[in-house]
Amino acid sequence: CDCFFPRDRLYSVTGGDIMRHDFIITKICNVIPYESQASDKVIAFRNNLSTSELIYHFSGKSLVCFNGKTALCEKNTIRFLPKGENRNYTVTRMDHIECIDIFFDTDTCISDEMFTIKLNNDVAIAPLFKKIFSLWVAKNDGYYFECLSLLYKIFAACQKQTYLPESQYRKIKPAIEYIGENFTNEISIAKLSTLCGISDSTLKKLFIKKFGITPTKYIIGVRMHYACDLLRSGLYSVSQVSLMCGYNSLYYFSRQFKAHEGVSPSEYRKQIALAAK
Repeated sequence: CDCFFPRDRLYSVTGGDIMRHDFIITKICNVIPYESQASDKVIAFRNNLSTSELIYHFSGKSLVCFNGKTALCEKNTIRFLPKGENRNYTVTRMDHIECIDIFFDTDTCISDEMFTIKLNNDVAIAPLFKKIFSLWVAKNDGYYFECLSLLYKIFAACQKQTYLPESQYRKIKPAIEYIGENFTNEISIAKLSTLCGISDSTLKKLFIKKFGITPTKYIIGVRMHYACDLLRSGLYSVSQVSLMCGYNSLYYFSRQFKAHEGVSPSEYRKQIALAAK
């Protein structure tokens, strides 16, 4: 897949690329709703995962760490967890959380890493999760095959959201590569458009189609994920991280970080430290 971040993190739309290969759902094992009240409590899961999991977040925010990957899960986010070894799996709840978790198996591995997909507001996947849960609980005749059908529809919707034909992806690939190599510097949209040989409007359109966000927000995302890596290392102060990510203003960096991750840089570092204990 075309993973575009230069550091050890997954961006929210990586899942669309990961799921391009075909797979068969061999079994749905369980469907469970989860709800919690607002809390900063860190929950650690110790056992290996016996099945893969697909979790839809209806509300609330949580910081999820799984086998070296960290993701902010909030409303309208889908989280995938792979079956197998659990080296480190913690969830830090930030507020009231509601989600539905589908436990399932496939004939081939979808991904050996956790990934999340932040869905566009117009992607109606929430009703599919609710329908699967209601069918699973009622267990009326034919419920299992209906659940299978709905789960395939969910994966299809996720894949469609982030799929871009190779011919169109090649048009913006120079911009993606340039951002990956220069994201700590000032990057103008005009520069990216020139590199790709397309107009600013076409660049924006293709980025939104591929990643669900504009080129400007994409650049911010790269910087914020790099900032998370630096903060997780514990080697740098927040001020140092701000400068290393290309921000001369600590205030502006902190504001953008909180808008992107849901917590301030200092609070993020505290949560990572708690999760590591």
